[in-house]
Amino acid sequence: MEILIFFALHWYLSLFTQTFFHHRYAAHKMFTMSRFSEKVFFIMSGIFQGSSYLSPYAYGALHRMHHAFADTEDDPHSPKFSRNVENRE
Repeated sequence: MEILIFFALHWYLSLFTQTFFHHRYAAHKMFTMSRFSEKVFFIMSGIFQGSSYLSPYAYGALHRMHHAFADTEDDPHSPKFSRNVENRE
């Protein structure tokens, strides 16, 4: 049972760092953080996201490109035009 709790917590903390730090802070600049808080979330993101970790700077740049070019061929992760996603239309 403890292992299931561990993995559930790990998964939710990965989602939290992705949403709170990468998406809201790095991509949308919804709030400011102290340098210390930024470093804490940077480290937490690396730990909880593991091999899928992308630096906040790179995530922010890709996400802003996504909003600028949503669902066009220039969108870096468009489900319509991505070569990594099967097109079902």
